[in-house]
Amino acid sequence: MKVLSRPPEQIKQQYDVIVIGTGYGGSIAASRLARAGQKVCVLERGREFQPGEYPDTLVEATEQLQVHTAHAHRGSSTGLFDFHVHEGISVLVGCGLGGTSLINANVAIKPEERVFDDPRWPETLRTEFDTPGSLLQKGFSLAVDMLKTKPLPDQYHPNKLKALEFSAQSLGEKCYRTPINVNFEYNGPNHVGVHQQPCNMCGDCVSGCNVGAKNTLIMNYLPDALAHGAEIFTEAPVSHIEKRGDKWLVHYSIAKSGEKLFNAPTLFVEANTIVLAAGALGSTEILLRSRDKGLAVSGKAGESFSGNGDVLGFAYNTRHHIDGVGAGVHKIDDEKMPGPALPALSTCVTSPTSMME
Repeated sequence: MKVLSRPPEQIKQQYDVIVIGTGYGGSIAASRLARAGQKVCVLERGREFQPGEYPDTLVEATEQLQVHTAHAHRGSSTGLFDFHVHEGISVLVGCGLGGTSLINANVAIKPEERVFDDPRWPETLRTEFDTPGSLLQKGFSLAVDMLKTKPLPDQYHPNKLKALEFSAQSLGEKCYRTPINVNFEYNGPNHVGVHQQPCNMCGDCVSGCNVGAKNTLIMNYLPDALAHGAEIFTEAPVSHIEKRGDKWLVHYSIAKSGEKLFNAPTLFVEANTIVLAAGALGSTEILLRSRDKGLAVSGKAGESFSGNGDVLGFAYNTRHHIDGVGAGVHKIDDEKMPGPALPALSTCVTSPTSMME
């Protein structure tokens, strides 16, 4: 697979647009803006992982773990699994080109109408959601088309899906196959020219797909942005942003360069427009650091957000074998292969409300 990123030493002095972060928001923005003819620079704090480079043993996974607490940071600053442990909430985010798409559970469900009934949403978004053919509705369709979101094909029926169906039936509820971003079709170049293989049902979705079947953002939006002229840089964490005249300055460093040990000044790149898409935590941290350095930022920054509305349940010594653990390096019989993460949901569980889970 073609490498998408460049080292930060190759960042130019000025661009039309700088996109900070390569999760869904950043990758889609980079693709759209590059297609519009803008000179786009994309900055990602993590490294680029290619299929075959994700950890598939416990030791390798531990090496890719970084932990933030109120008192310290442990582990590599480019570790794939970025775990924030704090009083009241703990958060796991992905650190790498493609953001949390690298380690999420594949599910891509359109929000339900009741989500946008909340008056805290801007009126424009609420109106867009309720209007057939609106830009927001078109955006959902475009995302599904680019991410190739489809349910697990009917010919696959892993044991964990059977267990979900049994649970739903016992409770008198419905179980349905969720739309997931997993490839079961391409065995070669996909719709943006990236080579993919079909899912082998190994179940290693949330530790990183070494098969190349998971439709992470390095399989679609990011290579599309690159094909239209965007320049993508990894291991370039952003410190803060600054407004200077009618231009924006983005201050960044080079990961693992040791600059912090010597209190060296940050590097910076200039742009007319900035897209801050470093996630709920990353974007907020950048805004707060920028505010500390004089940028006019709302006093509400860092308030009134929460974690995902997920519920995780654990059970052991049950009557039913669900085979829910990823294969990793182990050889597993076909009938016991776990299959993709979250192939189905039961309506007895609180329905998901986010587009990308």
